[in-house]
Amino acid sequence: MDRNALDSVLREHFEELVKHVHKERKAYATGQNPSRAQLWCAVAVLAKEISDLRLKVKSMEKHITVKSNISLKRGLRKL
Repeated sequence: MDRNALDSVLREHFEELVKHVHKERKAYATGQNPSRAQLWCAVAVLAKEISDLRLKVKSMEKHITVKSNISLKRGLRKL
């Protein structure tokens, strides 16, 4: 694959993923099929990022819900 052929925005994300996957080189370099293992490592990195984002969104939703409930209760008290 020619990295330079990628769209510049996509290339930035691709290069960042390559950096993350390279950190796990010991995990995929010694197997029977390192290139396939490298792809699975990339999938794992992306899955972790998605999981982390889901946790952040849930935390933000809880915070927003709590703030909304407090604001609603305050508004109802004024009535």
